[in-house]
Amino acid sequence: MEVDFARIQELIQQPQESLAVELKAWIDPDQPDGIAKIVKTALAMRNYGGGYMIIGFDNNTLEPIFNDAPCNVREIFHIDKIQGMITKYSSEQFEVAVEFPRRDEQDFPVIIIPTGVKTPVAAKSDFSCNEKFLIRADTVYVRSLSSNNVPSTTQAKPKDWDRLMEVCFDNREADIGRFIRRHLSGISLEQLNNLTAVLIENSKPKISTEDLLTEYLQESESRYQQALEDRKVTLPEHGAWEVGLILIGEVPHHSTNQEFLNLLNSSNPDYTGWPIWRDSRHIGEKDRPYVINGVWEALLSYGLRDFTRLDPRGKFFVRRLLEDDVKVSDSSPQKLTALDFGLTIIRVAEAIAVGLAFAKAMGCLIEKTSLAFAFKWTRLKGRKLSAWANPRRWIPQHYFAYQDEVTTFVNLPLDTPLSSLPQYVNQAVQPLFEVFDGFTLNENVVEDMTRRLIERRL
Repeated sequence: MEVDFARIQELIQQPQESLAVELKAWIDPDQPDGIAKIVKTALAMRNYGGGYMIIGFDNNTLEPIFNDAPCNVREIFHIDKIQGMITKYSSEQFEVAVEFPRRDEQDFPVIIIPTGVKTPVAAKSDFSCNEKFLIRADTVYVRSLSSNNVPSTTQAKPKDWDRLMEVCFDNREADIGRFIRRHLSGISLEQLNNLTAVLIENSKPKISTEDLLTEYLQESESRYQQALEDRKVTLPEHGAWEVGLILIGEVPHHSTNQEFLNLLNSSNPDYTGWPIWRDSRHIGEKDRPYVINGVWEALLSYGLRDFTRLDPRGKFFVRRLLEDDVKVSDSSPQKLTALDFGLTIIRVAEAIAVGLAFAKAMGCLIEKTSLAFAFKWTRLKGRKLSAWANPRRWIPQHYFAYQDEVTTFVNLPLDTPLSSLPQYVNQAVQPLFEVFDGFTLNENVVEDMTRRLIERRL
């Protein structure tokens, strides 16, 4: 099982609980209660589509717990023990991983549960202690939201089955897609492109949304400038990446309150170490979100300096510094000189996937809702396409941009499975790459990187 250790380290440096991330105080995996918690969380995460169980953190304060930490963490939470207890009680065999990132000289166990479930996973046998059942046979455990939108592990209820079956069908559809590709090798690329163009065209909303998105970007950029002035913030020269999302269709009523933030935060899959539309309530006082004209806004004072807007009426915006202009590692380029193609693909794919998760969490009708995205990149002129962020990737170093800004638009229906995201990601990034001396990236590369993001294998 492939594991991105950098992502695991980020999880304990900036922990946030969501449907894909469970925080637990220190537990004893040799005691019945500890075994039950690990098994039920693992089964629930598997049914959710993969995730992480982080042990040794207070799920209210999000702070690490040092006082109760055992001295032999790696031995107590050894992979053989964890894998064994999950295998014993799971109706389906699946591999997990255990990593031990460090924070303040303390090891913290992180159990990684992979994606790929095709049929709901249930407990296959009972487990009891002192005449109390801790695990019940034939019970399906899921990740769900409580009445105040706090994520938890629970037995599947009627409201959970739609999403559970959707996850299973998405994974089956991915397998079917790979099967079809293997058996359509005789069809020309032109024929496939024509078919794809027709399918995409038919899935577009009947009304154009580009003007609406352009206006929304301008409105949000104006709010960003006002936030900088209010905070008296001056940023160094940089390029930026913006995303505007508008839900097209009937959006159920939501209020601009803490429950709305809980709902979005719990539904964010947290695919990356710096997730898009991240919850900043626990980061710092000056970074906490605030309400302006019925919209949640936040301006982060560090990192990629995200400026976010979350509108309960179905509009979302984020502006962040290009990572190419922020010194994040020794391999980081000089600012304003490069654009990493891989980071671009990953960020666009994450935005689309999280947008789908938000729309579903807000209760939008699957068959009557679509998502309209605008992606904008600035300060491009003079940059070259690069692969600096990942030495395993390579790209020729002679593709330069002579245009300073690019905006692309993508529309997709809410019932789009995650396995179909690559075509929409490609639609968003190819016009950007073409600005760099007409560069065209193979669609297989976009598909592979998008799938790795969704499957948490970056």
